[in-house]
Amino acid sequence: MNPKTPVCASYFQPKTLILGAIAASFGFLLGCSTTPEADPRPNWHEDIHPIIEGRCVGCHKPGGIGGFDLSTIVGAKAAGPAIKAVTAARTMPPWHAGPEQQYRGDPSLTDAQIKAIGDWVDSGMPAGDPANAAKPLEDVTEKLSRTDLEISMPVAYTPKNISDDYRCFLVDFPKDKETYVTGFNVLPDNRGVVHHVAAFLITTEALGGAGAMDTLAALDKKEVGPGYACYGGPSGAAKLIVPIQQLGQWVPGQLGTNFPDGTGIRVPAGSKIVIQMHYNMDFSEPGPDQTKMQFKLGAPDTIKRQGAFAPWLNAGWLGTTMKIPAGNPSVSHAHTADPRGFWKNFVGGVDVASGFVIHGGLLHMHTLGKWAEVYVTRSNGDKVFILRSPKYDFNWQRLYMLEKPVTFHDGDQLTVRCNWDNSSENQSKIAGKAPSAPKDVFWGEGSLQEMCVANLYISEL
Repeated sequence: MNPKTPVCASYFQPKTLILGAIAASFGFLLGCSTTPEADPRPNWHEDIHPIIEGRCVGCHKPGGIGGFDLSTIVGAKAAGPAIKAVTAARTMPPWHAGPEQQYRGDPSLTDAQIKAIGDWVDSGMPAGDPANAAKPLEDVTEKLSRTDLEISMPVAYTPKNISDDYRCFLVDFPKDKETYVTGFNVLPDNRGVVHHVAAFLITTEALGGAGAMDTLAALDKKEVGPGYACYGGPSGAAKLIVPIQQLGQWVPGQLGTNFPDGTGIRVPAGSKIVIQMHYNMDFSEPGPDQTKMQFKLGAPDTIKRQGAFAPWLNAGWLGTTMKIPAGNPSVSHAHTADPRGFWKNFVGGVDVASGFVIHGGLLHMHTLGKWAEVYVTRSNGDKVFILRSPKYDFNWQRLYMLEKPVTFHDGDQLTVRCNWDNSSENQSKIAGKAPSAPKDVFWGEGSLQEMCVANLYISEL
């Protein structure tokens, strides 16, 4: 029965228009109403589409990274049980920051929204009336607000058929005047093989200066094929002592980022950047890639506080001290100190002598990562979290920008702590093969090795 058909008329089921009119006209004699029934709730147009459009379609659309389309009710109904399951488990929309802080761009669903999705699936996923369609939720996803400069890898590169291929490309930063990077985004071309992307700034003012640029250019020219091998750092086999200052980075799950107003990373005229591509072929066959980078720029007179990306880790871990024993389901390593001495080669001309401001952070491990956190401990013992990721997921890393920045003062300490699961149950499944037996794992650049890094965006006070 049509839910909008008067109940009394259904008894007649008239075969002609005349009988239909009689049934509708005299229905009151049977004690029944001709008022249309309301659409069932929740339904697609009034309740579910507004949630899906505002929180899911940014990724789940034709050509999007989500892998299937949720922009129509047809796609949503096909995935209905899965949508109910992942939203109830709070694995979608992806958000892996704990509740200790508030961040920009949090897409998390409310309890009421999760219940509405579950009820909709359980009731057969009714469409409702498009005339009653509700306005979609605001898309809060952090995106680059504008693109002032786009830089691409010079040519397409097909990675070697090995587990991890690090390839660097030296390109000009095409500005003849000093400018500031105030936002960053990456458009990976071949997501199946791109493990991470980093943009490193090489300036004539830094240690090595133009000589370093010449050395890297010569290395690029000498090697066969586009770019040059750079396993371990942007200087590759040259082993140059070049300050490693990042303009931005991309890891799976990372989206475009706008730096806080009035802050930016200074780029002197005549600078170059090294685009470092990390390709991994454990899960995909090698194929050509020509990734692009997008930058938002600001003029010097718009910048009040110079900013920088500042990595926090224990340099000693780069040897064998960060051991993650085979078979152990819970292994933690942590490092606590004042980071300012360590940062002298990473933050360019940012003055951190009297302290600094932390605007956001990204926690980076590899596939064995279970949870991680970075926090400031005040001189009085109070702990202030920058970021805690209680359920780390390698496929959904991102830079979480704080709603309220945290200031680091003299006497404070900065801690990064990571935890891994190296049990048999947590071994990666590679290229369709059964998981291998666990092995002792140490720090390394390879995808099947591990890391523990908090990469923070900071600025001067």
